[in-house]
Amino acid sequence: MRLAGLLAALSVLGACGGPMDLCKVADALSGAQPGDTLVVRDGTYTDVVLKWEGHASAETPVVVRPETPGGVRITGASQLKIYGEGLTVSGFLFEKCTAEKGTVIEFRNGDSLANGCRLTETVLSDCNPARRDVSYSYVHLYGRGNRVDHCSFLGKKNLGVTLIVMLSHDNCDDNHHSIDHNWFGPRPVYGSNGAETIRVGTSQQCMQNSRTLITENLFERCNGEVEVISIKSCENVISENVLYECEGVLALRHGDRNIAEGNLFIGNGRRNTGGVRIVGEDQVVRGNTFSGLAGSRFFSALALMYGVPNSLPNRYMQVKRTQITGNVFEGCKSIEFDTGKDFERTLPPVETVWEDNVEREAVSTDLPSLESLREGRGAAWYAAPETVVPAVEEMVLADSLYVLDKSIRVTGPMVIRAAEGARPEVIFAGNKSESMITLCDGASLTVKGIRFSGRLTPGKSLANGIISTDKDMIEPYKLTVEDCIFEECGESGFVPVRGLKGTFADSVTIRRCTFRALSGDAINFAAETEDKGRYDADDILIEDCTFERILGIPVHIARNGSDESTAGPYVTVRGCRFDDCCNKVRGSVIRIIGAQILAIENNTFTGSGRGGYSIRLDDAPWEQVTYKGNTFADSGKVLSNRKL
Repeated sequence: MRLAGLLAALSVLGACGGPMDLCKVADALSGAQPGDTLVVRDGTYTDVVLKWEGHASAETPVVVRPETPGGVRITGASQLKIYGEGLTVSGFLFEKCTAEKGTVIEFRNGDSLANGCRLTETVLSDCNPARRDVSYSYVHLYGRGNRVDHCSFLGKKNLGVTLIVMLSHDNCDDNHHSIDHNWFGPRPVYGSNGAETIRVGTSQQCMQNSRTLITENLFERCNGEVEVISIKSCENVISENVLYECEGVLALRHGDRNIAEGNLFIGNGRRNTGGVRIVGEDQVVRGNTFSGLAGSRFFSALALMYGVPNSLPNRYMQVKRTQITGNVFEGCKSIEFDTGKDFERTLPPVETVWEDNVEREAVSTDLPSLESLREGRGAAWYAAPETVVPAVEEMVLADSLYVLDKSIRVTGPMVIRAAEGARPEVIFAGNKSESMITLCDGASLTVKGIRFSGRLTPGKSLANGIISTDKDMIEPYKLTVEDCIFEECGESGFVPVRGLKGTFADSVTIRRCTFRALSGDAINFAAETEDKGRYDADDILIEDCTFERILGIPVHIARNGSDESTAGPYVTVRGCRFDDCCNKVRGSVIRIIGAQILAIENNTFTGSGRGGYSIRLDDAPWEQVTYKGNTFADSGKVLSNRKL
């Protein structure tokens, strides 16, 4: 260490030298010289906002690292701002951080940007807020010539892009950043736009040259939305990456002259696994391998979009002069040259070059294993903890009356069921209004054979529902309800089964249940009311159920808006009977908005929907609707945007 840097470090460390406290790094950096290394004492640091400025160069950086890789754990309301010149940050663990303003790691401090800086061998894991609809990112890249490499990004479940290359500031275009050899770990379906893994630019910056290199990264089951990698700028190179079982694509969404080369897309037949989607001019797709991809339309192995005449920046520019050469497609469901063609998108791709591509029906048997794909990607010192499956808690109810004085909060796998041959009844008699059962983070609930009554107990509060989600959730949940009765709910706001705004179910299955004498809705997954394409549950099956004397909407499911960034929800209503349901003016018995895959089959409507509709859909042209075998007696009409 040079003399000035040594003196500055000693002023922080004391005469004995050695590793320093994390919060002393900023002071030590002010005197550090190119080539110096500052070592941080191992430990856990909570609620720290770190502002680290470099005074060196990319060729001879100042390095900040822990005593041992991963030995410094940063948690709580913590953020890191990297800025200045030539600063390398290596080997830190950011775990369960929250950054409700901004992002966890940002390559700037205000207007001071980072140039020639590096983030390496660092892990960001489970950095989520309490609610999944609070938006922030893990990393924002500003400036020029920065590198993010050999990092692991895991456990992101909230709204927001994992890593963004920002072009919204002066001196951020033509940046030549490198994002390489990282591991982007599994990310669940979010159920809305805004859950990309990497984004480069925005629609408003689509004509700027970013010249970012994205190479040798592993994207493992990054399912947040259709755009796993979203390119919204020009002259970027996306090469030698692996998208493994990702329910989404590399989207050349805005901008021109981008190159997608030598990437490997492995779908293994999982639904919505895709390859490359193309918009814009002079895009190059060459030497890629597309294997076992089961997606179609926006999720196709290859999709060339139709364009919008005189398109605004945030819509669809016409595809022109695309070069598609030397690619291998094996066992893929869909290759499209007319994706999105409709009344607005009317301009076909033109001057497309298709050369030396190979299409095979069978998937190769010599694809690399997931374990081998992880090698050399992500932080070498980090091994993700093994998933521990918690034991299933079982609650068996005898043939009796059960009175709840507070909600049953489900935080893990649980089964609540009737004993063999019993029909237990559950009522609520609490001091404050709650749902009888509340699904919390980690919930996977099965309920069988229970009678739930919403009748009021004198002197006690009325329950506000029977099975509902918590208000603040980050984790998706699962719900199965079979052979249950839900009855005597006399308030319009009382809903037996529902998901609240900002919550999300992997799956909801309701079979052979009876809903009767209800003033409100029976099943409601329509809490996301903004026109943003958000929805409450991915797979919903309602089968062989009976609905009697329902004043509200028996089945109400909504995905509002026309955004096409997600593939769900998948909804099936099959074999149900509706008797004397929702006869109010402009009412609906089944009200479904925007289900991407919808089946309404073999249902019976008697004396229902007479003031409005038995079935009311608000469906887009691209949505797949199956409608068959439904019968009606003294019931309302069917309303759809298509002929059923």
